[in-house]
Amino acid sequence: MLCKIPDIAEGVISLFASGRLSSSDYQEKLKPLIEQSRGEAGKVFLYVEADVLLEGWDANSLTGSGEVRLDNFDALVLVGGPDWFGNAVRLMGPFMQSEVAWYPLEAKVEAIAWMTERLEK
Repeated sequence: MLCKIPDIAEGVISLFASGRLSSSDYQEKLKPLIEQSRGEAGKVFLYVEADVLLEGWDANSLTGSGEVRLDNFDALVLVGGPDWFGNAVRLMGPFMQSEVAWYPLEAKVEAIAWMTERLEK
């Protein structure tokens, strides 16, 4: 499940993730928010907070048929999640075209500060 939460800062798409994410989470929730942000500001900043129940994307969403294809973004910060979540971000971060960071839930204030710095650039 992916749901919108109050924005951590103006211009930041703020989301909460839990359980298994699906292509409908992407198509109906995330993609429209990205398109709206890009249309209004020309930039996309994403904040995703996850709980320990996050399982990742449903395998059917990632079949290569384009169901889930994250558009380009300017910065992404992921906060919390299960143990593997931070490791996955650290592993894949260097391959992303944008700035990506992960913070444990206890460091949420630092995650927000990291994103705020990117907004001010």
